[in-house]
Amino acid sequence: MVKRYRSRFILFWLRGDAAFADPDVYECCKSERVTYFIRLPADAMLNRLIDPYLTRPAGRPPTSGIQIRLVDLRYQAQTWERECRVVAKIEWHDGELFPRIGFVVTNSKLPAGKVVKVYNGRGDVENRIKEGKNTLRWDKTSCRRFAANQARLLMGVLAYNLLHMLRQFYLMGEEVKRSVEWLIKRLIKVGAKVAYHGRRWHVHVASAFPLARHYRAVLG
Repeated sequence: MVKRYRSRFILFWLRGDAAFADPDVYECCKSERVTYFIRLPADAMLNRLIDPYLTRPAGRPPTSGIQIRLVDLRYQAQTWERECRVVAKIEWHDGELFPRIGFVVTNSKLPAGKVVKVYNGRGDVENRIKEGKNTLRWDKTSCRRFAANQARLLMGVLAYNLLHMLRQFYLMGEEVKRSVEWLIKRLIKVGAKVAYHGRRWHVHVASAFPLARHYRAVLG
């Protein structure tokens, strides 16, 4: 994939969970000039390296109730040919006795805070994939021909991007971030009359429709 798209993109990032924490993956990324951010399982050596930083920070906790400390480490497992950069994230949650600890191995030169932020973006991407599968059935590729399954998937991705754009730019002032399923049930699957006259399409909904303001924002 990297060789295929190298001519189109300069920057390549690999974000992976602990299943990708393998020295062969690190060497492959190095040879292909790929920047990786991979979660690293804890072991006895990592625990010893962060032991001096496990004291709860002094002072009043922030309003979120979570105190965070980031630690830059140099670490080499027995199976690794060379040491790598590891960023440790230590979180103290209000009401919890022990901190939550996570490790990210990377070859990036970004500051520790940005390394953690880039890695955390992986979880958000997984949520978007799950949302597309559950609401638009991306995984419904039961046709015998590859081209037909590809067309169905592309149509689903296009529909998802349109709905996500609607959620991102037009649902202003909402207290919570609406899901794609919410958009489909309340803005797409509604009783309406569509009329076409000359160069315009008209969508007629009931005057008492409580979400009409969203239609006006998008179609106005």
